[in-house]
Amino acid sequence: MDFVQLEEILACLQGERTLFRYQRDTYALALIRDYIGTGMSIAELRQSPYAQLLQKTLVKQALAMAGKGWLKPIHLDWIAAQQSALNFVLTLASWGTERNSERQYKQLSRTGYHLVLQLNFANDHQQQYSRWLKEVSPAEFSSWAHPVVKNGRHETLAWVRIDLDFAANQALIEEIQSDWVRQVKSEWRQQYYPQLPEYREQVLKPYAQIWDEAALAAAIRLIRHDLGIREIFYNSFETGNLMKGIRNNQPPRSLYSELPQKFAFKLTNEVPQFLQDLRQTAKAQRAQAAGARWYKLPTQELIYVEEKAAA
Repeated sequence: MDFVQLEEILACLQGERTLFRYQRDTYALALIRDYIGTGMSIAELRQSPYAQLLQKTLVKQALAMAGKGWLKPIHLDWIAAQQSALNFVLTLASWGTERNSERQYKQLSRTGYHLVLQLNFANDHQQQYSRWLKEVSPAEFSSWAHPVVKNGRHETLAWVRIDLDFAANQALIEEIQSDWVRQVKSEWRQQYYPQLPEYREQVLKPYAQIWDEAALAAAIRLIRHDLGIREIFYNSFETGNLMKGIRNNQPPRSLYSELPQKFAFKLTNEVPQFLQDLRQTAKAQRAQAAGARWYKLPTQELIYVEEKAAA
């Protein structure tokens, strides 16, 4: 998107911190809630693109409350409210460039700017973190070359980069990443901070287990409920790397295959409208036997053709 549009979004949404609570698998409750609207029969839901989520324990609990086989939002909300969740603080930032020569360096599918959603630790984590690692400077386990909070108020666990087009009513999840989890596991850092193993096991472990789920769930909520955009695309591993020009130091494949599939994204040859006329899109289509492919999140308004995901 262009910088003016990004500034308008930030002006509207930035401000007081946003508390976000998340527990494993609650993304399934949120996705189904969005899909059913005011309610839907369980039989119909079993035939929907979200049928795979009905096997989740939390969803089964909600289904058990559905009288006469009719699932309502209140059933999902009640189950979600009963969960003991981790606390996060969400903040927004920007990322990008207007220089075509810097597009690949910034790892952008197209030249322009992205909205960044930062998933930060809340105070309860920070208090424990300070007890274990008293002498560690702010952002010690984050790269300042990445879109993390840099003012010391919060520590960024993970972030999501989002490109979007309001005219097309589409958004693309360009990147999901965490420096923190990877850096804390680093043997090199452990020689300087011998207490890292204790912090990793006693404090970080529950966050490390769900950071990718929590980041994607928060991004979907932002895109759908705050920005009002319904169609959400997500980079596949091969196409995303080709579009962004990533040849070395490629991201973990699971973040661009297993994670979107877990959320019921479907692999498609449909190209996001704002990427259709780009030279790098044509190049990515030629470079792959099946053509360029993205994941897309199902909605009731659209019919999707299932495709077998690339290995």
